[in-house]
Amino acid sequence: MRLRRNFSFLLAGTILGSLIYLPSTAAAQGNAFSQLIEAAKTEVEKKGGKLVVGITWTDAQAKPVLEEFKKEFPFIQTISFVRLRTVEQMQRMLMEFRSGRPPDIDIPFISNELWPEYIKEKMFMVPRFPYKDLIRSLPQGWVQPDPRSLDPQGLYMASTGGARGIAYNKNLVRADQAPKGWDDCVDPKWRGKIIYDPRATLAAFQHDPKTRDWFLKWLKGLIANKVVLNRGMGENLEKVAAGEYVISCAANYHNAMPMIDEGAPLVFLLPDPFILDVTTEMHVVRWSTTPAATQLLALWLATRAQPLIEKTSYRGFPWIPTSRKYPMAKGKYMAVCGADCAIKLEQYSEEHAKILGLPGAR
Repeated sequence: MRLRRNFSFLLAGTILGSLIYLPSTAAAQGNAFSQLIEAAKTEVEKKGGKLVVGITWTDAQAKPVLEEFKKEFPFIQTISFVRLRTVEQMQRMLMEFRSGRPPDIDIPFISNELWPEYIKEKMFMVPRFPYKDLIRSLPQGWVQPDPRSLDPQGLYMASTGGARGIAYNKNLVRADQAPKGWDDCVDPKWRGKIIYDPRATLAAFQHDPKTRDWFLKWLKGLIANKVVLNRGMGENLEKVAAGEYVISCAANYHNAMPMIDEGAPLVFLLPDPFILDVTTEMHVVRWSTTPAATQLLALWLATRAQPLIEKTSYRGFPWIPTSRKYPMAKGKYMAVCGADCAIKLEQYSEEHAKILGLPGAR
């Protein structure tokens, strides 16, 4: 099991010495957002109006969003999209840079599993325009980002919210027995019929002091209920849809809903409480010749583009009224895994693995 590595040193006092600073500007003066646009325009025009963007989304999810970004900022004439499916691809980009061959992706998403390695190599650059200044100068009508989508150190903006709950096969469950919450995962009537990803995908429950004790007790109950462990959130949903198991206790909303749209006999529940991972963090990387354009895209994704992100990939933040998760989440307690949670993921993964009894757990 690949554990999400510990990168607590990201927040250490020595961080400034491990990062590369871009030239200082007068971004704090005047309208920072307007200055950002001008800087991005200059960068992109030097590249003939072309940008290359790489993230983990599918073509169907990413291309409509990037096309709208291009329309919003017409100095960008062409955007080439590269789907970064694996951590290995992101690691390969670092190896290419080390060998003197800078990757051709101007704006890449880097999984937090690789953050320690990227920081060690001084690959993440402190943004030229402080995000707090940019947020204060956003155009009227743009969505104001939630503070949890901004790195406390100001290194990145997160652009998506990954909600997690429960999914079940409606063909295998009578309506009067349909699961309603996490307690159903430890109900003996479903003994041996539940599937669960053994990674610490519900780490926000471990991190939040309001849910921590309850979750650890729940996790032990899950094991006592003879849960079947299988790595792969999407694969687990496929097994439930195929009738191999009845319930997936830890299902991604953005995985379940496209399957439901295509006719899979699944029902997705957002229980109370529920999990939200703040993710798709966009860093400015050392090899990029378009750092301002990177910031512009990150800011646009986290604000203006939220309705479109929700429409194409079900990844919009649930606190935004246009999100389809908004009515599902209303009135429920949300345990968030943001930057403060992420720095403890190795600790939470070890604790999680020990309770599950996984090989090698200490």
